[in-house]
Amino acid sequence: MTSVLRPAEKHLFHLKVMYLLLAALVFASGCKQKPAEVDDPQLKPIEDIIKMNLPLGTPDATVNHFLAIRGYPTETSQKPGTIVAIIRHIDIATVKPVTARVTFYFDANGKLNTYEIVRTFNVPVPH
Repeated sequence: MTSVLRPAEKHLFHLKVMYLLLAALVFASGCKQKPAEVDDPQLKPIEDIIKMNLPLGTPDATVNHFLAIRGYPTETSQKPGTIVAIIRHIDIATVKPVTARVTFYFDANGKLNTYEIVRTFNVPVPH
């Protein structure tokens, strides 16, 4: 059986298929961004807690619930689609507190897209 497409048409067809596959790959990868790894070793336990309990794709209501049941206070965020929390952790090895300001970013569907962890000053725990 012979091909009904001329060589130039075949080339154009192959280009179109390649672009469609590329577009499908980009679409399938979604908009999720891998969170940047923390450099500060004292922030690593906080990062591990978040990774273990709040994987990417977690709904914003679940993130709020996670923060609330652990008593982590949240701040009013200036950006829509974000939750800002203050997470305080005691380093078991040094018995010293470390505090981080964690900003959770959500996509248009309210699913966790990425987060950012920044060390802040330790403040006394209110009684």
